Amino acid sequence: MELNSLPEEITNEFKSLFEGLENSTATETVDEYKSTFDALELYNLEIDTVPKLLDPFFQKVGLAALVGTSDSGKSTFLRQLSLNIVLQKETFIRCKLNCESNKVIYVSTEDDSNSVSAAIRKQVNYMIVQEENLDFSLLKNLQFIFDTENLLEKLKKRLEKEPCDLIVIDAFSDVFAKEINANTQVRQFLNDYDKIAKKHNCLIIFLHHIGKNTQKNTPSKDSIIGSQAFEAKMRVVIELRPSSYIENYKDLWVLKANFLDSSFKTKSYVLEMNSDLIFKETGDRNSKNQNAKKDNSAIIEKVQELSGKGLSVRKIEEELKSTELKVSKSVIGEILKKNRQKN
Repeated sequence: MELNSLPEEITNEFKSLFEGLENSTATETVDEYKSTFDALELYNLEIDTVPKLLDPFFQKVGLAALVGTSDSGKSTFLRQLSLNIVLQKETFIRCKLNCESNKVIYVSTEDDSNSVSAAIRKQVNYMIVQEENLDFSLLKNLQFIFDTENLLEKLKKRLEKEPCDLIVIDAFSDVFAKEINANTQVRQFLNDYDKIAKKHNCLIIFLHHIGKNTQKNTPSKDSIIGSQAFEAKMRVVIELRPSSYIENYKDLWVLKANFLDSSFKTKSYVLEMNSDLIFKETGDRNSKNQNAKKDNSAIIEKVQELSGKGLSVRKIEEELKSTELKVSKSVIGEILKKNRQKN
């Protein structure tokens, strides 16, 4: 389309946009201009770090995944994240939220409206106790979709009407109707969602599962069910894993995030989920080599000694924190569990 064929007011606006771009042509469309940059233009954007929706874990635009077993609390985690966004909270699990519209679309395939209602009420009622001036009217900015027929078109129409910061697809295997192990089919499916995420400047998080027998293995993106194309298309992959030794504790592992250095990936972020379905950051981190510590005789002896004095798991951790025997609560819990089994 020639620029001269457009209405005068639109022509003038886009002439100014194209002015000074040596490689621009009169045949370029608006969409082409927005999605095509030369290196100088990219440099002049002055982006030093990837913009984050939840800093440091989730980027603002594109595709991401939260994976884990069926009992790991993935949906609960993502609903709380969604609530914190629409309620205009500044943080989630002590991580900074950087929102634009404070609106979320949540696609729920595994839980119906009654189940979600019960869960949401628990979470919101807890927040009310913690924050007296909670604005209930903001909850309308969290929209749930339970019917996934023609889902992509539904999302496009909603995003054309109003922007949102986040779309949650819970769960991937329910909205992807083709062969889950077929790389080409998975990639083509995800490409469509990636396009609308980028077009509408939002993040889409897919909830997905890992293999049942992989929970005993070291956290890895290789444990994800289905095609490798799923993981490859995600900018971020995070696993939520239940603790084997402390009830209601979860380990949040960064399995993939090209914009984060290795320090974010070598240790988990330990979270606690209370009876009101609220996740809290404990401040602890567990390394992938925790097995070495749980078999360390010096650590075992000291943990048993402190436990014999009546110290709780948390107190033992605090006691050892400033020593060479520093160890996480999950390892302390495992040592004590094994000791009880022996006796």
